[in-house]
Amino acid sequence: MNVTKRPFAATLQAVLVVWMLASIVLLGQQVSMQLYQIGLISLVASAISQIAVGNIPPTANFKRSALLYIWFIFLVAVIFAVSIALAPWLASLGR
Repeated sequence: MNVTKRPFAATLQAVLVVWMLASIVLLGQQVSMQLYQIGLISLVASAISQIAVGNIPPTANFKRSALLYIWFIFLVAVIFAVSIALAPWLASLGR
């Protein structure tokens, strides 16, 4: 019996999809405002993680996945920071 192990990156992508779905369920519930807030924060975190994980090859092992994840999160953070820093200047150009 030849059982092939699923690559770590493919498992990580599947876990991330489940995390995002759980976050959406928390957003849709109407029982608790605190659960809604947790769902919102969780959805933002999982969406940002999805940007990084979506760029990792599904065949990557744990070490490669971790290094690529850190690299992509760093790039996303830099892009967010530059965007926030440039927003006032860009807004002043439109006046």
